[in-house]
Amino acid sequence: MILQNLSHNDWTEMNNRLKIALKILVPLFLLVPLASCSAVAELTGVTLDVSRVETMIEDGVLEQGGFNVVATCPDPMVAEVGETRTCSIEDEYGDTELVDVTIQNSEGDVVWQVRG
Repeated sequence: MILQNLSHNDWTEMNNRLKIALKILVPLFLLVPLASCSAVAELTGVTLDVSRVETMIEDGVLEQGGFNVVATCPDPMVAEVGETRTCSIEDEYGDTELVDVTIQNSEGDVVWQVRG
C-alpha cells in the first residue's frame, strides 16, 4: 500500500494541504443552506416591486415630514405575508434612518414605518 511508505514529512505536508482545503470548503458548505433558504423564499414568498416601495416611502416622508429623502431597499425584496424587511432612507445632509416594511398580503401591499 502506498500510504505505508510515506515519511513523516509527507504526512505533515498532506495534513497541511488538508487544513487549507478545509478552510476553503467549509465556508462554502455553510453558504449552500443559506442560498437554498433564499431560493425557497423566492418561490413561496411575495416579491415586491422595489422601485414602487422606495417611491412610496419617499413620497410618504415628504408628505408627512416635509422633506425629501432617497429610499433604498434590498433587491430582490421577497418575504412571506406578515414578515418585515428593512430599507433605509437618506436625507440631503447624509443622515440615514432605517425603515421597516411589512408585507400585508399576497398582492404586495405594504405598510412602512421609520424606526426611531
